[in-house]
Amino acid sequence: MTSKRAGLLAIVIAAAVLWAIPTASVGEVSLSDALKKVTEDVGATVDGTVAKSEAELRKARARAKVALAKTQNASAQRATATDPATQPPAHGSNPHAQGGVAVVDTNPSSERPLASDPTGAASGEDAIVGRARGEKVNGAYRGHITILALFGQELAGVDSAPGETKNGPLQAVQTGILDPLCMSTSNQVCLSVLTANSTSTATGSTNDFAIARASVLGLGVGAAESKGTISEDANCQTAESSAKTANVSSPGGGAVAQVANSTSRSKSCRGAAAEVSNTSSVIGLGGAQVPLPAAGCANGTPDTVTGIPTVLPIVCNADDIAGAQAVREALDIFVLPVGGTSLVKETTAASETLSVAPAAERSPTQCSDNKDNDGDGLVDTNDPGCHTDGNANNPSSFNPDDNSEANSGGGTGGSGNNPDDDSEGGGGGDGDGDGGTGDGGAGGNAPTGGQGADADNLPFTGTDVVGLALAGLLMLAGGLLLRRREDARTAY
Repeated sequence: MTSKRAGLLAIVIAAAVLWAIPTASVGEVSLSDALKKVTEDVGATVDGTVAKSEAELRKARARAKVALAKTQNASAQRATATDPATQPPAHGSNPHAQGGVAVVDTNPSSERPLASDPTGAASGEDAIVGRARGEKVNGAYRGHITILALFGQELAGVDSAPGETKNGPLQAVQTGILDPLCMSTSNQVCLSVLTANSTSTATGSTNDFAIARASVLGLGVGAAESKGTISEDANCQTAESSAKTANVSSPGGGAVAQVANSTSRSKSCRGAAAEVSNTSSVIGLGGAQVPLPAAGCANGTPDTVTGIPTVLPIVCNADDIAGAQAVREALDIFVLPVGGTSLVKETTAASETLSVAPAAERSPTQCSDNKDNDGDGLVDTNDPGCHTDGNANNPSSFNPDDNSEANSGGGTGGSGNNPDDDSEGGGGGDGDGDGGTGDGGAGGNAPTGGQGADADNLPFTGTDVVGLALAGLLMLAGGLLLRRREDARTAY
């Protein structure tokens, strides 16, 4: 009977604790008040953490939806070419300018566009020589030159971020030996070897590649050259690219010989149609184009098909213009084409461009207009209403996109009504299904009074938390003792 009595006693004590907590006192301080103070402090911390976690979760879900939408849009934009041989691929759908000397691709993809990766790894291109690319990615310009890539591995390349100028591996030889030679001969004998110069700024990127350039007594020679330049001003974005396999020019600048040249240009301005153009030629001598391997190859006729059908078809001036996108390949040779692909595709002198007009400037928000919009004597970053945590001393929480300086949440409870905030507490409306709208700090004016808790959850404050915990432990102990007594009696 001892264990049974102990179990019953524990349950009785637990009930007494529940009854006594509201009235018990220690000295002049009520026990219930002490417990309430402790639990309120803990509860406030927990509530704040939960509210912030829920807000971040909602934002993460929103970002995931945006990313998924972008991925789906990108997939939707990528389509299979109806005639891959005469519809050359662009690389990426972002603004860019790209020129390439040569590409070898086994089993070439018929998807359009291909991936923007200049090394060709994401598109399955097997060998790339001299690809120069300037582009705008996530609002920033950058440049890249693939000197040589094999089977998706870039063996030599140059990359520049905004504010950077990068050069190729032989730049020291160029500046230390070849440039002084040119100067010592009064520019009569000048040579550059393996040029790979990439410069990017806040408004554009310029990329220049050449295996060799020479000027000897006025006779100019260029071998394996490519350029990709993109820039913008307040109204327009311009992308220009070129690729030249071999060129010889006379001292007066006239063309002596040309082999496989192409250029592309795209310019987009706000409020105007895009300007796009493509040019290319295969063989030229003395300023005249040679009709080899077909007449259309000489006069630049787009999509001239020649060669040996079904065995070794050749396409001159493969061309594709769609909106602000322009792609041109001077000479393509296919080996054993089957269906929409072939055993091998070799491309010489490819250029492509895509431009996008700059977005119109947005009107400044209340938190970025240098004005005191709510009349509290505080402006922009100094106003708690422009901070996501309501703390003007926390520079990392400043939100310049907030269009309300009002700090209805107060203190550290929130940044007021931020219509751009994807979490509850911004912009009104019941974004989290709790029956409240978003003007009350971390949780808006949710039904629980600004704590941000769901309507179905009780507030985490008061004597009930600790009291119930103590009573629960005593009841659990009593129950276990009773169960042990019953199990012992059954065993006998």
